[in-house]
Amino acid sequence: MLQSAVRFAPVDVLSILMGWGLALGGLLHFRAMEDRHGIAVMAVAGCVPFLIAWMRARFPQSKVAGVVGDYYPILVILAIFDGLGPFIRAIHPIDRDATLIAIDRMIFGGDPTVLLEPLATPFLLDVLTLCYVLYYFHPIIMGVLVWRDERRAGAPTTHKGTSPFHAYVFTMVLAFYASYVGYFFVPAIGPRFTVTHGGPLPRGTISRVIDETLNKLERNKRNCFPSGHTMITVAVLVEAARRSKRTFLGFLPFALGLFVATVFCRYHYFIDVAAGLVFGILVVPLGHALVKRWDQRVIAPSRSPDPLEA
Repeated sequence: MLQSAVRFAPVDVLSILMGWGLALGGLLHFRAMEDRHGIAVMAVAGCVPFLIAWMRARFPQSKVAGVVGDYYPILVILAIFDGLGPFIRAIHPIDRDATLIAIDRMIFGGDPTVLLEPLATPFLLDVLTLCYVLYYFHPIIMGVLVWRDERRAGAPTTHKGTSPFHAYVFTMVLAFYASYVGYFFVPAIGPRFTVTHGGPLPRGTISRVIDETLNKLERNKRNCFPSGHTMITVAVLVEAARRSKRTFLGFLPFALGLFVATVFCRYHYFIDVAAGLVFGILVVPLGHALVKRWDQRVIAPSRSPDPLEA
């Protein structure tokens, strides 16, 4: 009866758990919350997947409902990320920058952002900052490629259930949420604010505009560990390699530029990037394994027997 009223996808469960988990965390730390309106926002974010699941069941042939169901996670991710700051401060109010700085110094004998200062030029900063901001487009472009492959092949399914595109979406959303969880365990604001440098970076016009825009848009400043930019980009690289060598090589130069930019532009400590690299590699097989498990436990048992197979 329930499955005739709603039709959940694996990504819906992720967003429900993340949204409601944050809302519950906010309620448990209500007095420490600087912005309590965020609790309602997270609760709503956790409710949206129920509406989407209802739409899938109510309008199974609707192209509009299909598009909304495919791409709504983008808005939920943005809403959750934008409101993370007060929750991090309330649940784990002690920043861990000192620990991350100590690890970097143990590895390099100094602060990597300081050691890189002599190499900085306006042109180089423009190029690296552009690579850094392209992070927002990598998962979308890769998603379009997977979607196109699926349509060309006649929309086959993976694991006899979830389509390749939806398995990809689930894996990317899992990567985003996993990085958000990391911010709670190791809250940090980054070397821009904690490390003493010789002076401001010699930014060009492009890098200066991008940097100022990011500072205004990213209200959550405790988003260093792990480096979400690195983690998501590595996950995209792994997915690209699964598709073809050509796809992987197409993303690789921009990804390498992003990895350098995270430290060079003082957004992250080196250990943030290293953690993002490891987690990004691990999250893709984990995501696909969870999708396979979902298909075995949820989709396969719900199917009626095919009389031709009897």
